[in-house]
Amino acid sequence: MEIIEQTIEGTDLKIVVDSNEESLFSLLKAYMEPMADVEVVGHYKPHHLVDKTEFFLKVKKGDALKVFKKALATIKKDLASKKVK
Repeated sequence: MEIIEQTIEGTDLKIVVDSNEESLFSLLKAYMEPMADVEVVGHYKPHHLVDKTEFFLKVKKGDALKVFKKALATIKKDLASKKVK
């Protein structure tokens, strides 16, 4: 997986990758939706034959990248302890 585009503007984060990463982004979304700071989180695939997936995150306040990294750390911890949701 290669990151094609990455935009971080305070409360907004957008990552575009060159592969079909819907499963990874669905996992991230499941972990981020219940977080208090998250306003909108999702992923988008323009077409099933196109190897390009977009992930977007908007937080109510603070730094979107910090929220993203916090969710990744939580997922890693849960996978290591086998407490997958």
